[in-house]
Amino acid sequence: MRTDLAVQTRPDFSLDLQSHLRESGLFSSDFGAPDELLLHSGGPISDLSKRSLMMGPTTMRFIVRQTHDSTPLRPSSPLTGAIALQVKPSPMTIEIETWENGWVPQNRVQGTDLASALRGLTAYLPEATGNSFQPGGLAGLLTYDLVQYTEPLRLQHTPEPDTVLMILYRADRWIAHNREDSTIEISSLIEDDPWAVEVCQQIENGIPSRVQPPNPLHRIPQTESDAEHAEKVRKTQSAIREGVLYQLNYGRTWSEEIDDPWDVFQRLNRDNPAPLSAWLHAPDLQVAIASSSPELLLKQEGKTVSTRPIKGTRPRGDDDEHDANLRGELVGSRKEISEHLMLVDLERNDLGRICKSGSIQWKRWRIESYPNVQHMVSEISGELCDEMDGFDALQSIFPGGSITGCPKTATIAAIDALEQKPRRAWTGSIGHIDPRTHQSQWNILIRTLEAHQRDDSWHATVQAGGGLVIGSDPFNEVEEAKWKAQAICKAAWDHCPASQTTHSPRGSNSVSIHPIPPVTHSIQRLIESQCTDLVPPTKPFVADPIRWQPGLCLPKPTSPRVLFVDNLDSFSWNIIHAFSTLGAQVVIVPGRLNSTKSEQLIVDLKPTHIVLGPGPGRPEQSPITMQFAKSALREETVPLLGICLGHQALGLAAGWTLSPSEYGAVHGVPDGIQSEESLQIMTRYHSLALTATNEILTITATDSATNRLIMAIQHPKWPIWGVQYHPESAGSVGGVSILADFLSQ
Repeated sequence: MRTDLAVQTRPDFSLDLQSHLRESGLFSSDFGAPDELLLHSGGPISDLSKRSLMMGPTTMRFIVRQTHDSTPLRPSSPLTGAIALQVKPSPMTIEIETWENGWVPQNRVQGTDLASALRGLTAYLPEATGNSFQPGGLAGLLTYDLVQYTEPLRLQHTPEPDTVLMILYRADRWIAHNREDSTIEISSLIEDDPWAVEVCQQIENGIPSRVQPPNPLHRIPQTESDAEHAEKVRKTQSAIREGVLYQLNYGRTWSEEIDDPWDVFQRLNRDNPAPLSAWLHAPDLQVAIASSSPELLLKQEGKTVSTRPIKGTRPRGDDDEHDANLRGELVGSRKEISEHLMLVDLERNDLGRICKSGSIQWKRWRIESYPNVQHMVSEISGELCDEMDGFDALQSIFPGGSITGCPKTATIAAIDALEQKPRRAWTGSIGHIDPRTHQSQWNILIRTLEAHQRDDSWHATVQAGGGLVIGSDPFNEVEEAKWKAQAICKAAWDHCPASQTTHSPRGSNSVSIHPIPPVTHSIQRLIESQCTDLVPPTKPFVADPIRWQPGLCLPKPTSPRVLFVDNLDSFSWNIIHAFSTLGAQVVIVPGRLNSTKSEQLIVDLKPTHIVLGPGPGRPEQSPITMQFAKSALREETVPLLGICLGHQALGLAAGWTLSPSEYGAVHGVPDGIQSEESLQIMTRYHSLALTATNEILTITATDSATNRLIMAIQHPKWPIWGVQYHPESAGSVGGVSILADFLSQ
């Protein structure tokens, strides 16, 4: 059943309608489950806020709960580089429930990871009619702690057993509010659905504007001290100096009793509207989520997938001129630009795992202003590989890199050690996915309150933080977390954690989008380059990248074949894509948890070229990398290139020393690389630096600022090279030509 209504609606009509239907009993058990889900677009209409979606009463629900793992946990210390990797995690189990005047368990499906488990739910979805948006797909909540099924990690601080990690519904009914043309579409799986008929009648009779809730009772939530927060910033920076991390997103928590979570959600949308706001209420689970998120995790339309990371923050100014000055300060900050570029490279990598080589684009780099803060935002998009679907995309990109850090696997482990508790809903996602129509959209749950009912009261948690890099100032990071928590703490407790700041929040009508100001020549160059394909194909594709498995043997290649050692870096797939677009077949070999000898890999895979990839930590933590580096210096080999960690491995194999750089860590920074022939701009990601102690290798480039840091090396006779920078980065100028030159050897 589908009904289109051409009625005059207000921008926040979906909020008024949700309130009205709640009060009218149309979310009662008479029509199905009383669970509520609203995907609300607030603020001005933009490319991301054209439509709001309200789920009607449903009859099927899918739940994931935390399991009890009795396997002893190996001690690890992620902040020193010791990560507890696991090859075979416990299977993910989804409980299937139907509504029968209460939620009743019916069946279970399992999968080895998030994607395979979710794919098992397609058997419970009805047939679709065409590819348009329609009822019958999946919608709901993925908590951050599902990272257990998207990363090869064993977390040390998991939720308590039976804690709910996922709540998805089969969305039997939808009300879609098109904000552009003020139309309403009501759709249902049930023909002549009495609920849909009643809703139509209510809308045609007119939906009154809701009465705004009163201000909340003033409370002061519990939180850690500013000194404790600042100390965690310094701990993170210590790990960055040792090469363990490039960037880590730490979250600080505020918690206290609240009056009513629906009232909090309404206040949020009044004072801090956002395009990807969300409301979820599961009464029997006694949980409610209220979010005014501005950040997109994933959007799928057919074979096109995109993400919209946010990184780089300033508060709002007191007037338009002050606002503009703060935007210029944001873009002019070396720290903020490097942080944003790092995230662009990370998201290119995450999409690269499931997208066609050469299809990844960086576009729509801009600044978005909200009442309390303004952010730098980019969009990264790509075309799914033929064999990939929306579940694979969700598996690859969840959780968002902007709320974890780089390299992703290493930082997720370090976050677990630093925060020492589960994140639950915060930095997870709310959204919808429909494998029948190949559509999905998921937010990232920042600016989010999670509430749990205890007896007759609600207790809520808010978490906020920021990306910590080597250039972070602990005091400023503490203040930034407070700015980000300001709106939701005000809506929940009438509390202003950032009350000492000199900048005043702007009104809700100040939400706006601004172009990146070209404050420097390098920023102007980035503005021009980010609208084009970063690595356009230059030769016909030979074959898709191959993930190595024990026992894999390949015939002798007829075109270039690159054996790529993957060292858990968040940019590996950018390098893989670059070689693929240059006409090479890439075989990806894991650098850790791999007992195979390098000599056997050469026999089995018959590479024409070897690339020792970048990664966190030290080269010694990747046995395969060190084996290749040492054997390459013993006897002539096929052409070999070491990138960052791989470059450092070559130096160690030659007997050189590797220690923290005397000039400090540099990550995500486009910098001058000086050789005898030219000066190039390449993006640097490294904390450690080599010092030459013999002439086994030749230094061919240094940094242009000091002319002392070794940036490139080569063997004097054999085809062996190393570079201490990322030629594939979005901030590197003409870097792919370096990879092309290597491939031509």
